[in-house]
Amino acid sequence: MKVSRSVQTALALFVFLGLALFIISRVADVLDFNVILENRYRLLKGAGLTVGLSLISVFSSMILGFIIFLMTESRIHFINALSKIYKEIIMGTPLLVLVFVVVYIIGDALGIRNKVLLGFLSLTLYMSPYMTNVFDGAYKSIDENQFTVMNFYGFSLLQRYRYIIIPQMIRPVIPGLINNLSGIIKGTSILSTIAIGEIFYTTQVLSNQTYRYIEGYFLLWMVYLMITIPLSQLAKKLETI
Repeated sequence: MKVSRSVQTALALFVFLGLALFIISRVADVLDFNVILENRYRLLKGAGLTVGLSLISVFSSMILGFIIFLMTESRIHFINALSKIYKEIIMGTPLLVLVFVVVYIIGDALGIRNKVLLGFLSLTLYMSPYMTNVFDGAYKSIDENQFTVMNFYGFSLLQRYRYIIIPQMIRPVIPGLINNLSGIIKGTSILSTIAIGEIFYTTQVLSNQTYRYIEGYFLLWMVYLMITIPLSQLAKKLETI
């Protein structure tokens, strides 16, 4: 008898749920979430900073990524080369290293001491090349006949992007944008290394104060999953529409 896909998916979820319940039951006698939950307002504040910083960063990296995308499409070799070198440098740098470079080298050079601002800048720089790739993929999905029509009617570059290219790029860009938002949310945990009070850093502080490390990181894990799994599923759903 053939089992439906939905039943198989439910069984797979049941396996993971059963494994989680088994592990929790084995350590339940040593777990105490009360101390952590008493500081839930601090955790909520940290979660709010994580989400807010992520949303602002994904928006700014989208703008910067689109500018880099336009530079990669430029017929001027100097501009094209600048964009490619930028992408290679950023994509070849781990986020943790980039954060330290921005905060302790670029920040000092520019006289900027605001770590939240520098953390935001780090996330923006880091995600912008990935946003460029999203725009590039959306651009390449446009039917070649559209470019033939634009050439036939003599559209200017501005008219091409305003009336044809950008409107047709919006739909394929959205899933990639959501996936990058999920990536930024997880990436904000790196900002704990420079003492920015997002959810990861807040959990670390509370765990150190209460000596409830297992409970703190378990709750942190759940928070990340509650945010990123819906985003991932939404992106997959939009890709099939």
